Amino acid sequence: MYAPKDRPEILVPVRLDLASTFTFTCELKVACFGRCCQDAQIMLTPYDIVRMKNRFGITSDEFLALYTVPGPIENTELPIPYLKTIGKDERTCPFLDVKGCGIYEDRPVSCRYYPLGAGIFHNRDASEKERFFALVKEPHCLGHGLGREWTVREWIEDQGIPEYDEVNAGWVELILKRKSLGPFVTIPEKTLKMFFMGCYNVDGFRRFVFDSKFLDIYVVPQDRIDRMENDDKEILIFAFEWLKGTLYGEGKLPLRTQTATAEAE
Repeated sequence: MYAPKDRPEILVPVRLDLASTFTFTCELKVACFGRCCQDAQIMLTPYDIVRMKNRFGITSDEFLALYTVPGPIENTELPIPYLKTIGKDERTCPFLDVKGCGIYEDRPVSCRYYPLGAGIFHNRDASEKERFFALVKEPHCLGHGLGREWTVREWIEDQGIPEYDEVNAGWVELILKRKSLGPFVTIPEKTLKMFFMGCYNVDGFRRFVFDSKFLDIYVVPQDRIDRMENDDKEILIFAFEWLKGTLYGEGKLPLRTQTATAEAE
């Protein structure tokens, strides 16, 4: 999922773990600098969108409309936004400038992982030591073998990945669960739209919670409601929990007594 392009053939078939080492650098002085930001197919995770929309001071609705195009998650009907590129042939990241990434501090997690691909989906329930990675070697990239040697663990920490993986964990679980159900289970279109809103349109989901009868139906502790009003991480994590019940009937939020009674009648 966190390979930067949807091209399995560019992954070197060598299994790595957190202790594995590789030598790599990505600097302006390397001749290929910025080339990986062209011909890009970058899938955006929920926390990617939060970081970027906040950087630009816009809502998630606006960010999705301006900078993304929809697409499916591999082997599922679940939707995911892809970063909209510039140029018909080059398909360049819109945030690339002459000095490199113009949003480097808030760049997507797939860019942070590069040159690694992370086997997260098939190992989400395993321990940390059992996570696996692969080295991405694209023909144009000249950074391999240059600079310092890294362990996979060091690279992940240096690139600020743990925060992204922590916030996105519930989203990954939703996708893993869908894949485990197989191709003969279908999800209604209306539910897919709720999945998209809950996972990627954090401001839209916040309106759904606070401007509808949502809180009249579900029991949500007041301290959590207070946190969700202004904290994008909190509302995202809540959305993942709610979707788990909505999509799969697991861990459903408790209903208020009058609602539960009405449903029983």
